[in-house]
Amino acid sequence: MKTNYKFYKDHKFLVVDDDERLRDQAICVLVELGFSKASILSAEDGKKALEIANRPDVNVEFFVIDLVMPVMNGIDLLSELSKIEKYSKTPKLVLSSEIDSNIILNAVSAGANSYLNKPCEKTSLAKK
Repeated sequence: MKTNYKFYKDHKFLVVDDDERLRDQAICVLVELGFSKASILSAEDGKKALEIANRPDVNVEFFVIDLVMPVMNGIDLLSELSKIEKYSKTPKLVLSSEIDSNIILNAVSAGANSYLNKPCEKTSLAKK
């Protein structure tokens, strides 16, 4: 399934997950959907994600964020991203194995636009 959406070469996805296998799986799904692997950045925790997102040469256009991570969890990352003007309206998809409705509501309150359970299917990610 190819997407018709065109990304400028300086715009990026940022996939944030502490599990390298699941992070790579999300990246593979995005590539299968037709996005360039070069446009997909990744980080293993929220702190590293913020460092990447705040680089002057990076303009993240879509975030895929796990909730349970060391150093800085996904809810804290969502809260921090919401404070940054250039990312306050950037789409943020939570991709997590959490099923507790209170945690999901906290993620939405912190800035998540949508939620998918892990592991995600290509069609589900494409719809989001």
